[in-house]
Amino acid sequence: MGRRERKKLATREALVSAALELFGERGFDGVTVAEIAERADVSTRTFFLHFPTKEDVLAGDADARLQIGLDALAEHVPGEGPEDALARAMRLMIDDGRPEELALGRVRYDLSRAHPSIRANSVRRRFEAEKLLAAALRERFDDRIDEIGAAALVAAVMAATYAAATTVLASGAAVPTIQDAMHRAVDIALWGKRRNG
Repeated sequence: MGRRERKKLATREALVSAALELFGERGFDGVTVAEIAERADVSTRTFFLHFPTKEDVLAGDADARLQIGLDALAEHVPGEGPEDALARAMRLMIDDGRPEELALGRVRYDLSRAHPSIRANSVRRRFEAEKLLAAALRERFDDRIDEIGAAALVAAVMAATYAAATTVLASGAAVPTIQDAMHRAVDIALWGKRRNG
């Protein structure tokens, strides 16, 4: 990672950290974008270069994780079918989640129960990710899966991993437990059970 990328990442992390501090102090509705930017020692304009909305701060590195999945689907692995490719992509995305990112997921989960705008933003982001992953799966396996098949497969896996993550987040589980639950959900969605279990 070059100097510019490191600086951009540091700014994003500062904005997320500032937002979480402020949300903890005054609640989500009691905080403005300008206040988040001020706490992170950047301009409001800089905030909007990194996040389109206040709700998007809670997504953290979701876009980077999505890119990992898209890159994985573009990779040709001999003998791999659509289900295997999607499972590999999802596992890479799940395993990329750093502890602070999964902690952010816990905050997002807690806040979304009280704030419809956060829930709506999460649904929108998941829907957009599903469309991109389905298009990548279809492009890679255009002779083996149609548009509906790709969309249904991706939606099933995304819904399953979301359900697993929110179930264990509600219990206060540690990061490895959350990741294990999400891996299990991938297997259940694609094969009806743990693949090797």
